[in-house]
Order: sequence, then C-alpha cells, then structure tokens
Amino acid sequence: MCRLLFLVPMLAVALPPGPATVLVVQFHNDSQYPDLNWVGESVAETLMNEMGSANQIVLDRNARAEGMRRLSLRPDAGFTKATLIRLGQTLDAGYLCYGSYDAKLADDSTELKNSSIQVSAHFIDLRKMREGPDFSEAGKLSELSTLEEHLAWESLKYLQPGVSFQLDRFIAPQKLTRVDAEESYIRGLLSSNSDLRRKWFNQAIALDPQFSSPAFELGELALDRKDYPQATTWFQHIPANDPRYAEARFKLGLSAYGAGDFTAAANYFREVVKMFPLSEIYNNLGAAEDQLHLPAAIDDFRRALDGNQTDSTYLFNLGAALLKNNYFDEAAKRFEAVLDHDPDDADAHTLLDCAQHHEPAPLDPKTTPSERLKQNFDETAFRQLKAMLQRK
Repeated sequence: MCRLLFLVPMLAVALPPGPATVLVVQFHNDSQYPDLNWVGESVAETLMNEMGSANQIVLDRNARAEGMRRLSLRPDAGFTKATLIRLGQTLDAGYLCYGSYDAKLADDSTELKNSSIQVSAHFIDLRKMREGPDFSEAGKLSELSTLEEHLAWESLKYLQPGVSFQLDRFIAPQKLTRVDAEESYIRGLLSSNSDLRRKWFNQAIALDPQFSSPAFELGELALDRKDYPQATTWFQHIPANDPRYAEARFKLGLSAYGAGDFTAAANYFREVVKMFPLSEIYNNLGAAEDQLHLPAAIDDFRRALDGNQTDSTYLFNLGAALLKNNYFDEAAKRFEAVLDHDPDDADAHTLLDCAQHHEPAPLDPKTTPSERLKQNFDETAFRQLKAMLQRK
C-alpha cells in the first residue's frame, strides 16, 4: 500500500461513500454431472465482471487463488460457510458471495445441453458479520448467460441499494453469450496448459465473435510469447465498457513498447495513468518517453518513485534517465540504492561506474542497459485506497 501513498492528496476530496471489496467464490456443483463443473466458474466470472463494470472493488481469480493457497484449500472442494468466511477475511473482503447450482435432464433427453439448471447465490456482509440476501435463478442451461446477468442485476441492487440499475442493460442481446462459447472460455481459464488455453479461447471467439473475455486472454497469451502484433490485435478487441478496458490499454502499451513503437506505447500509458495514477504506469510511461528522448521521462520516473521509494525498478530507471541527461551525482545515488537491494545487479554496476566517472552511458543499444518495465498494475489496490479515503 505504501506505493500508493502519493495518491492521497489526489483522492482525498469530498466524495460519496465508497464501495467495499467483494470476494466471489466459484459456485459449487450440486448436480450429478461433473461435466458441468465449469458452470460454477462461469457464474462467478459473470458476477465479477458486472460488479467491476459497476465500479465495485472485486477481487480477481488470482487473489482468490492466493487466499486459497494460504489456507491450503482446493479450488474444486466443497467448503463450509465458516471456511468461506475465513477465506474472505484472509483477503480483507467486505462482502462474500458464494453459491451452488443443480442441473436436471428431462426424462426424454440424455444431452446436458438440454438440461434445466437452478443457480442459488448467497451474500455475507463480512464487515458486520451479517447474512445478506439469497438469490435464485432457474431456466434452461442454454439460457445460462441470461440467468447469470439477472443474478448480477439482483446482486448489484443489494451491494448498491441507492443506485438504479436497469435490467434491460444487463440482458440486452449484445451482453449475452452463447453457452457453448462461455463453456469454451471457462475451460480455457481453468486449463494450466497454454496451448490448450489458446485452443479453448479461439474456439470461444469462433462461436461468439463479440465475446471480449477470450480476446483479452488471447492477448495475454500472445504478449507472454512476445508476439506483439498478435497481442495488439486481441487487446484492441476490448471495448471501453469492459471492466478490463484499462488493463487492456496498459497491455497495449506493453505490446507497442515491445514492438518498438514508443510513441504509441507512451500514448497508451498516458491514457491509463489518467484513470489510475499508479507508480507502475508512470514508470512505463517514463520508459517510453525516455526512448523518445523526451524530458518528461525524468518527471514520470520521479512520480513512480514517489509511490515506492525502495522499488529497484523505479530507482534504476530514474538513475538511467538522470545519467542520460548528465546528472551524474544524483544518478550515482540512485544506482547505489539499487545495489543496496541487489548487489549482483550487473547493469546497475555498469551505470554506477559511468556516473561516478562522470561519463555518459554507452551509446551502443546492444550493450546499453534498457529501461525496466512493470508488466502488471494493481487496479484493485487503487480502488481499495480510493474507497478508504472516501469513507474517511
């Protein structure tokens, strides 16, 4: 949280009460059909996306997995209410959402796609240790997207009672996803094999070309393997009303930077930093500006460092930018601070030697240490700090 402290003056203004952090747990399969295990993650994913779109603070799947790891819990196990409460408290959640579902086949059918399904959701206000409402939706499995969106609408009315949510917005045709596309997407999310993940996500897109969630995941996979043009193509599929829009723009910045288009990278990072003025975004913006020889790079590296005075990435990048502009003594102090954290940092040793001898860094791009980027930003931490200040 210390890396966000420089944001306090920016956020400490008169604002309405902020939201609490919500943990949505994968819904449990109470049916006799293990092939429908994916539905539990699908329900949770839809609820998380809609809550995020409504500016709720929603813990993502990685945070949930980390909480389960800390408590030695298996994701596919059935949990008691006490265990779920403990999980929510471990992650400092204000609300816990969990549930289950059951499916039944018609007497004249043997195919799961023709089954009926009932989904039940429960809430607990962990701040007051008070049971919240229970919601239930029932219909055909083929209508799962509609059932999930209706459940999200009911959930948001509970979480934000003073806000009027129009049901038509949730069940509009463009919001609904084909059940086979949703299944492919969730199976991709649950797979640990990158090739299988790519296969499932591509299949989801083929079944429903307007489905943005698999496009985001395909962008992530392309970025991981440094296929920057492909990553750019997929991340550009994410619309502005998607809760992952800001993250997609951040990833577009990384893709453009990796492809050597530093002007585009700087523009993407500038767009994101207006929404989330976080250290890691200022750092990456500074890196793109430094590649363009813009004097604003030093200021943005300083802003990054203001959020976390001990982060070696920010210290290194600021030192390198200062060295390029012949601020030798201050650059040396930054590299010395880097080496205090990591005495084996060879690049920091090289540039410290240049700074101490008042010599510019080598001009050969093959031997000159490059800027260091942050690959992710913590949107949830930003929202949590903002909510804390709003409550105060």
